[in-house]
Amino acid sequence: MNTTLALALSTAATLVLAPTALAASPDKGQAHFILMKSRDEPYVGVTVSGTCKSDDGAFFGGKKVESKWSCTTNVDGACTAEVALLPKADSDRTNACKGTVATEITEPGAAPEKSSYFTFFANGAPHNYNLLQKITSWKHGQYHFKSLESKESFDAIASRHAPAFYKSRIAVEDNAANAFVTLSAAPAHEPESAAYPSVEYLRATIDRKTLKPTVQVVVKETYIDFSYRVPTSAKHPSATGLRTSELTRLDQNVLCNMRDLLERKCTHQETVAFNLDLDTLRQTAAAYKPGERLAWKFQTTAKSGAERSLALTHAEFKAMAEALDEYLARQKK
Repeated sequence: MNTTLALALSTAATLVLAPTALAASPDKGQAHFILMKSRDEPYVGVTVSGTCKSDDGAFFGGKKVESKWSCTTNVDGACTAEVALLPKADSDRTNACKGTVATEITEPGAAPEKSSYFTFFANGAPHNYNLLQKITSWKHGQYHFKSLESKESFDAIASRHAPAFYKSRIAVEDNAANAFVTLSAAPAHEPESAAYPSVEYLRATIDRKTLKPTVQVVVKETYIDFSYRVPTSAKHPSATGLRTSELTRLDQNVLCNMRDLLERKCTHQETVAFNLDLDTLRQTAAAYKPGERLAWKFQTTAKSGAERSLALTHAEFKAMAEALDEYLARQKK
């Protein structure tokens, strides 16, 4: 065999058989918290603290790193704690850090309350996002805890009352083949749960020829609730007072097996919308005040009469009104 060819084949075989080098597992992670009294009211100046341990998994004599962590919430109720970790020797995935003492939550002027034992980075990612809502106290079982699935879900809660957040995410669908242009705030509403995505957002469609806009509130819900099925109307504020609007069904899906059907536990996915007049959009947008967390509340009613209370923010109205006016101004030049 040709010597050069043999050398090339040998080198190629070595490259194929050589194990892939893994990047170093991080020695630090970040635990992100957002503490809310309600969907629209954050806890400000609250300190969350605790201790967790990461180790190499050995039963006896293994290595471990115990880390104290702490952070204090800002005006949006959010904070980030840096957590020291023991890097994994055989993996590029973040080592989990398991709580060794009960987490403490301290409100301004109050004594610390012992809460649950938190574990971070169990999914191998170096960032962990958490939502905490107080029910009666911060003690275990008396508050709501949710591990959020992404940074986008976390940001959607933390920036819920920031017009710039919505405006930077409004999607413009401008296809010359379509009769309408669409402005949608849907990208600003990342569902808190991927398994049960439920969001509500503003959408505007603009007739390409007449430049006449139509504004809608779109509601996408995923739920297990036999009594609520088939939403038909919405009660909502308007420029002239409280109004009831008919809901238009945009999409519908049911995930159900025979057992679910018998137990009335089918998963329903429905997307509906109702129209808003431009005066309502502009009036609500004008009511936005920096630093205030104002909500535009409405109710949807199902065929059975069951109701659900939902809300958008004045910040989203302001962002949509500005985006709509800017688009129309460009087209009229």
